Amino acid sequence: MVRIVTDSGAHLPTELFQEYGITVVPLVVNMGGRTYYEGEDLDLETFYQYLRTSPALPTTSQPPVGRFYEVYRQLSEAGDPIVSIHLSSALSGTYATAVAAREMLPEAEIHVVDTRLISVPQGILVLEAARMARAGATVREILGRLEFMKAHTVFYFILDTLEYLAKGGRVSNIQALVGNLLQLKPILKLHEGRIEAHERVRTTQRARARLQELIREYAQGRRDLRIGVMHTRLPEVAEEIARALREELRPTEIFIAEAGPAVATHAGPGGLGLACYGEPASGIS
Repeated sequence: MVRIVTDSGAHLPTELFQEYGITVVPLVVNMGGRTYYEGEDLDLETFYQYLRTSPALPTTSQPPVGRFYEVYRQLSEAGDPIVSIHLSSALSGTYATAVAAREMLPEAEIHVVDTRLISVPQGILVLEAARMARAGATVREILGRLEFMKAHTVFYFILDTLEYLAKGGRVSNIQALVGNLLQLKPILKLHEGRIEAHERVRTTQRARARLQELIREYAQGRRDLRIGVMHTRLPEVAEEIARALREELRPTEIFIAEAGPAVATHAGPGGLGLACYGEPASGIS
C-alpha cells in the first residue's frame, strides 16, 4: 500500500491523521531561545502564552532533513512506495528539505509533492491521498489526482492584523501599516503558492460574511464539495460558519481545524480561513 506523509502545515482534525495512518513531520518553531517541534513538545496554550508576553516574535523553519530521512527510511523498509505531500515551496523550505531526504534514499520509491497550498486546503489533498491509498490506488493515480485537485482548490482567509505576516516577511510593512491605519480587513488568498490580497472590506463581520460568499460563488455548479474551516483561537466562530455552510451547501465533507503554532506565528490570533474543493462541472475551469 502507498504510504502517505505530510508536514504539520497541513491542518486536519487529529483523529483523521490517526484514522488513515498519515505520518506527519513536524515544522519547527523557535521561541525563547529554544527549538520546538510542532505537535510534539509545543502545545497551543504554551505558544499563545509566549505570543502574549514576549516582545520577540517566534520564528519558524522547515523540519531538519534528518527527520524526513528517518520517516522515509522506516516507511520504505517494507518496500512500500511513499507519497510525501507538503506546503507551498513559495512559503517554506519544507518541500526542498523533503526532496533532499529523498535523494539520500535512492533505493526507495519516494514521490514528493509541492501542493502550492498550506493549512486546510493542504489537508484536503492529504486526506484524499490517504483515502485513495487505503482503497488500493496506485502512486500514479494518487499523483494525478493531487495535481488535478490543487488546480481546483481555493483558500481565502482573513487575519485580525497583518502585523504577524509583516514581521515574518510574508507581506511588506507598508502593506500592513496601510491596512491597519485604514482599519481595512484584507481578504487574502493563495495564488500560485503565494499569499496575495484578494479584496478589502471595512469590518470583521463583513469580512467573515464575504469569505462565505466567496465559497458559495466557487461552489456554483460543482459537486462533491470538501470544505475546510481554519481558525486561530476562534472556535465558536468557526463552528458557526461551518454549520451555516453545511446547511446551505450540503458538502460531502466539512471539517474544522485550528492552525498549529507554525502557521499561527504568521497569522496571529483571530484568523479565519475557508478552503474548498469541488468536482468541476463541464465548462468550469
